[in-house]
Amino acid sequence: MPLVPSFTVAPTSNLGQILVTDNSTGSDGTITDRVITIYNAANAVIGTFDFPLSAGNTIVISPFTTDIAANFTINWNNTGGASLYNYSVLYAYTQYAEQFYYQLTQQQQANPAFLNDQQYFLNKSKLRTLMDSATQAVSVGKDIFSANTSIALYQIMLNNTTLYF
Repeated sequence: MPLVPSFTVAPTSNLGQILVTDNSTGSDGTITDRVITIYNAANAVIGTFDFPLSAGNTIVISPFTTDIAANFTINWNNTGGASLYNYSVLYAYTQYAEQFYYQLTQQQQANPAFLNDQQYFLNKSKLRTLMDSATQAVSVGKDIFSANTSIALYQIMLNNTTLYF
């Protein structure tokens, strides 16, 4: 049976890291390597990672220092480096915002009066809405442009925490 390419992308517990899992079925004896290429919304390459067959089905990569929605592509290559198969997955990486959001939750636990601060609560709700919008733009709409717009909007909040929180 020929290879039917498939993979998933998921965050790890470490910021900036991504777990890539090759879920392909079938086989092709001419495949000697896999290469992960990550593209931004403008289709520019933002990272390339070797995913050797010897690594098994999973690899952890560290492509991000900030949140971003991107297109992950794996090419299954032959010995000459020619792509025999490829498969792409859109993914919204929002773990930096998720980490900050959890810090806000811890802050509330330490000082419940924060919940009585209308501006704090409004901004925390806005942050959650923008984070969810980024994720939904990709998972529902396959739209990394809208996802990155939401990320850019909440990134302003993350970069200016004293103004918002």
